Amino acid sequence: MSFLNATYTAIFASIMIAIKDVLAHMHAGKPFSLRAVRYDKRRRERIGQIIEVPEAVLVWGDGGNDRVAQLPEQRQPTALERSYFAAEEAPRKNPNHEANYTRNIRMLVDGQPTESMMKIHPLLIIQFNGQVTTP
Repeated sequence: MSFLNATYTAIFASIMIAIKDVLAHMHAGKPFSLRAVRYDKRRRERIGQIIEVPEAVLVWGDGGNDRVAQLPEQRQPTALERSYFAAEEAPRKNPNHEANYTRNIRMLVDGQPTESMMKIHPLLIIQFNGQVTTP
């Protein structure tokens, strides 16, 4: 038996979102906003800072192969993508997103992708599209 009645359950459901639903939204290629706690074990002074990302999309693959809502032929490649494709033969380290449970996101400005990318840990997201996250 739940300690909350149906009214409170509906209220919490409207202001909270589960991490699995966050990942489903991200993997669908839709733009999103988020607030997350920063964690970087190499730079201890940054641990615990709040990161606020007003608009972003999930980056798939190696960073040069973005699968976002826009089709690749609808936008010109950024300078970073052009330099990446030019040096594609160079060996790269595997980021092991599955093992590290991380995702790369690309920042958007007015719906347009920028060259700015960052790595996030989904479990450290505290707010997603204005909703508080729950495990």
